Amino acid sequence: MDIKKQQRIDEVKALLEGFAKANLSHEISGYVLKLWDMIGRKRNYIITGGKKEVWASAVIYAIARLNFLFDCKSKDYLPPDTIVEFFGTKKSTVASKASEIEKVCRIHMGHEGFCRQEISDSFSFVQLSNGMVLSKDMAKKMGVI
Repeated sequence: MDIKKQQRIDEVKALLEGFAKANLSHEISGYVLKLWDMIGRKRNYIITGGKKEVWASAVIYAIARLNFLFDCKSKDYLPPDTIVEFFGTKKSTVASKASEIEKVCRIHMGHEGFCRQEISDSFSFVQLSNGMVLSKDMAKKMGVI
């Protein structure tokens, strides 16, 4: 691996860990680090450009969006301002980079491995033998699966 790329991976990972320790639950921290590891393995995605703080903010922003952390009723509520103030970045820049990351990594609402299980289940569907389609969450509640 390119030395410059590995250095960027390590720098951003340190920033992510610092933010996670101060502001995120263990579960959400795991999703953040998993996403950054995925980004680091992308061969055709250049991460050496731009500020490391923007990269860190964007990764956290993307995971926060996927887990509805910006909703004040969320148990792990995290206002976007907390992210951008911590890293000294701009919300519009971070939101744009987060959207780019979601697109490049092909992650979406309910994506297993990046969202809480209850969120993934509510966005996943199963088809029963009689042809009826239910959310995975509803099927679990009914005892079907």
